[in-house]
Amino acid sequence: MRVQCPQCGVGGKIPDDQIPSNGRSIICPKCKNAFFVKRAFSQGTPRSAAPDVTSIYHEGVQLLKQKQLDAAIEKLGAVIQRDPGYAKAYRYLGLAYGQKNLWDEAVDMLQQAIALKPQDVLSLKNLGIAYLRQEQFSEAVEVLQQALQRVPDDAKAKSFFKMALQKQQAQQAVNSEALSPDAPLPPQTGAAGENASYGQPVEIPHNPVQEFLDRGTEFLDNGQHNKAIEMFEEAIRLAPESSDGHFGLGMVYEKLQEKKKAIDAYQKAVTVNPDDSLALKSLKYLKKQKKGFKFPWKK
Repeated sequence: MRVQCPQCGVGGKIPDDQIPSNGRSIICPKCKNAFFVKRAFSQGTPRSAAPDVTSIYHEGVQLLKQKQLDAAIEKLGAVIQRDPGYAKAYRYLGLAYGQKNLWDEAVDMLQQAIALKPQDVLSLKNLGIAYLRQEQFSEAVEVLQQALQRVPDDAKAKSFFKMALQKQQAQQAVNSEALSPDAPLPPQTGAAGENASYGQPVEIPHNPVQEFLDRGTEFLDNGQHNKAIEMFEEAIRLAPESSDGHFGLGMVYEKLQEKKKAIDAYQKAVTVNPDDSLALKSLKYLKKQKKGFKFPWKK
């Protein structure tokens, strides 16, 4: 290979077999300057540097944003194989599995992300949503409550926490009724009088109001604010005695930075239900913000 002294510019050729793979020092015959050279790889066999873990991680995240879920899972899986302590890779793996509706895998990845980084609010929120999708409402409430302790004004965490709480309460009410001694016995079927429904999960009755609230929350989470407003307004129309629709409207307007409308909506929620602690906290927070704001030309 050809080498050249960086000090005086004198060049010459040295056989490749005289330069080890890790390089060697050479003394210039003219100026006696010592310099280091590495063996050059032939053009026929180019050497490509192996990508580092961070590069693979960023590739995986980019693929996830492009909805190339299987490719993203492959890249992010490679990251945690190389570095099992890479917390963010577990988080985004959880998101990728969630987008494929593989909720067991999503929960597993997000739990590992939180185990490595307990203050990771994004993983907490997404774990709560994953539990919600699995209909593990008590777990969803607990995790989303932890997220809200860290980010009390996060609209997404508030909306999904409220949804989880409502579904948990509905499930508890149905289970209590099913276990009540006054409840009618389930129908018996079969020659032996076997109870076909024994041991089966109790179904929560269809609730159209809850359906509108859930859809409103989904639209809010996806940034479809006008559709979210429509859903929450329909929930208010069907159940004017409930604070939930007003609370949902408040979250939408808060997200849109329409604070006056948000305050009005939260105020209506508290008027309808003074025990709605989330609506009350949101109302106090916005009023405090509004009171503390002053235009620059005012004293």
